[in-house]
Amino acid sequence: MTFADVVSKSGDSVLESYAYAEGHLQLVLVLGENDQKVALSLPTDHLAFAGYALARAERAYRTCFLALEDLSQVLCVENGVYVPAPDFGQLMQQTRANYHLAYGKKAAEWTHVLSLVGYGRLASCLVANVGEITVVEVAG
Repeated sequence: MTFADVVSKSGDSVLESYAYAEGHLQLVLVLGENDQKVALSLPTDHLAFAGYALARAERAYRTCFLALEDLSQVLCVENGVYVPAPDFGQLMQQTRANYHLAYGKKAAEWTHVLSLVGYGRLASCLVANVGEITVVEVAG
């Protein structure tokens, strides 16, 4: 299964577990379409977590889908780095979407933001190379 397959099948998925160590984020999801369990792993140094939702055991708080967004489509770039929106309302929208992780980062280095979207943004991280995201099917 490819990363694109996981994204397309991720609606109503449940985040089973997550871990971050030595510069790698690992997410274990139970895909909503067929209850297939997959582990995603990717290198990143820039993360945001919704502690309240992730601390809850109830399935409703961990139900989510994967969103991969091209940062060049949602943020302004000046002198080769991402900058916040000049408008306060837009700045707040960017912050709620965890785009603030990219502020001040080189646009050529960090191209995307990957988020688990459900009860808010459960987790988000910057992605330098989408091709480095690995997917492993996990036995149920």
